[in-house]
Amino acid sequence: MSEDLKKRIQELESELKVVRLASMQWEEIQRTYQKSNDRLQEVFGELNQVSERLTMAFEASQLAWWDWDFKSGKLDCSENMALLLGLKKEFLPATFSAFLELIHHEDAPEVKANLERHLNGATDYFESEYRLKTSSGEWKWVFDKGKILEKDILGKPSRLLGVTMDVERKKVHEKKLLTEFEKADEANRAKSSFLSTMAHEIFTPLSGVVGMAEILKQSELSPEQMEYLEIIVDSATNLLSVFNTIMDFLKIEADQIELTSSFFSIYDVIEELLSVIVPEAAEKGLEVITFIDPNIPTQVKGDPARLTQVLRVFADNGVKFTENGEITIEAHFLSWDEDNVNIQFRVTDTGIGISEEAMKRIFTSFTRISPSTGKYGGSGLGLAIARHLISKMKGEVNVESTPSKGSSFIFNVILEKAPGSEPPAADPKIKGLKVIVIDPSSVNAKVLMDYLGRLDCDVEHFITLTDGLQEISHRNKINKPADLVIVDLEAAKLAQGSFTPNPAWAKIGKLLLHYQGSSIPDKISEMGFGCVLKRPFLPEELWFSVYNTITNKIIRPVAEVPAKPLPRTETRKLMILLAEDNLINQKVATVTLSKLGHHIDVAENGKIAVDMFKKNQYDLIIMDIFMPEMDGLQASREIRLIEQSDPSKKAIHICAITANADKDDEEKCFEAGVNSYITKPFKLEELIEILDSIR
Repeated sequence: MSEDLKKRIQELESELKVVRLASMQWEEIQRTYQKSNDRLQEVFGELNQVSERLTMAFEASQLAWWDWDFKSGKLDCSENMALLLGLKKEFLPATFSAFLELIHHEDAPEVKANLERHLNGATDYFESEYRLKTSSGEWKWVFDKGKILEKDILGKPSRLLGVTMDVERKKVHEKKLLTEFEKADEANRAKSSFLSTMAHEIFTPLSGVVGMAEILKQSELSPEQMEYLEIIVDSATNLLSVFNTIMDFLKIEADQIELTSSFFSIYDVIEELLSVIVPEAAEKGLEVITFIDPNIPTQVKGDPARLTQVLRVFADNGVKFTENGEITIEAHFLSWDEDNVNIQFRVTDTGIGISEEAMKRIFTSFTRISPSTGKYGGSGLGLAIARHLISKMKGEVNVESTPSKGSSFIFNVILEKAPGSEPPAADPKIKGLKVIVIDPSSVNAKVLMDYLGRLDCDVEHFITLTDGLQEISHRNKINKPADLVIVDLEAAKLAQGSFTPNPAWAKIGKLLLHYQGSSIPDKISEMGFGCVLKRPFLPEELWFSVYNTITNKIIRPVAEVPAKPLPRTETRKLMILLAEDNLINQKVATVTLSKLGHHIDVAENGKIAVDMFKKNQYDLIIMDIFMPEMDGLQASREIRLIEQSDPSKKAIHICAITANADKDDEEKCFEAGVNSYITKPFKLEELIEILDSIR
């Protein structure tokens, strides 16, 4: 083979390799192309599917889309826009300016303002609800939502896209709801007016009953007549309580209960509660035990009347459903921060308890927790009202109960913290005292020991006086004598026959505890007790009794020393104008005030009261609020205007008297120029306090 041929063969082989390589690359290009083409077809399919879904979604929801070229002003809309307006697609507005002409003139300014805010970047979307004019000339409510999609090189909007939705049915529904709301609001106002009227109509005769009964009590009556009179007063008071409960429930339904806010003491609340509960419990032979955590601040801010009402509901039920044992009322400090104090209350009884089934509906309105025999009565509203009031005070309520053993109602309330009212530190006069408590009742002993423990005393408990006496003697022998022994009357009675005092007994301070109404036998009086303290007691009363016992001194807190009142005979006799339209109430007030030595003129309505004020000189006006021709509020305003026209005239004290005790009603009275405010049926003490304030 020649060299030229060999060379040519080599060249051909090289070219063949190039061709084969090119062929392989071409095949790879074809495969890549095929894959790309397949993927492109797949994407087209997906896009078609999405497009179909979007089209179906727009059709199903009747949404109309619009595309606005911001620079040219051209507007492109979908066929649904034509359907929405009842037009053919070729007659749809082609520019935004033309579209604006279809918007109701009352809505156009707001639409333009919303659009301007979006164009300026103040909002992420353009949103607006407005009326559009249809082909029939009617107005249809629509909702628009759109957004800037494109901007030019300077960042200014060049294209907006959005959708329009038919909301006519929604607006019709809203209008219907608004109409119903207005009707409900009108009915609520009518209900409020009815409540005020009913309160006046019921409290007025009750005032007559209670007032006349109080006047009769001042007469010479036989024991039998006095008993009958007490029954009348109790019945009227019970009726008033039931009516107040119903009124509170109706106010809760109408969302008309508002809490007041004032500084008060938890101790005062418990003391007020005890003044009512203890006599009720004593009639059934029940003991009332109280514990107030000394860590509770001396002052808090809230609504003391509503807090007392809640405690009264639970305590009243405790007395009602308990035949033997005791009612325990406790107040515990939970926590506080810079602004608020969290206080827990617990009211426990040893009564009939509550079944598991009744526990599920215990706070339901009109539900009684007592057996179906109706033995215990009640409206079934008290607990529902209590729970609502606790909720208003940002608290919660829980119940623990065992049938035939008793129940505990535990609730907490959040009250505002009063500046400078931190819990007092343990008094150094009491701190460190070695105290022996002798009490057969573990419940009573625990309360007493808790109190003394909080006062930093070293306390030990014994059940019998014999055991306690042995401990006192033992401590004396080892030169570690106790400072004070506190003995319950029942423990002393059990040991009075075998009691033999010893030298240690003579040296120790001795404090006797007994329940209110119980008598102290002579033999126990001879045991040498330095002080006697009645149960239930408040922490301060215990503190003074302990101090008096160990020091043999009788002291009183400075804050509790009242100013010396003026004797009734020295109190100035007043000229009083009574504005009252009810004849019975006129009689009650006239007789009551006359017996106190005052002169009374009567006006049957507000107009007459104003005329009499112009003609005569009075020291006090007692103004009923609900009167014909001119009510008490208007009459008070007229009187204040008369006084303003004559600067030399001294402003007269006006005392409003009404059946309504709401915060709003009280505020209305003071806004009208009233100085003081008492409710029907008024208490003689309240009226005397007003009279004594006039100088």
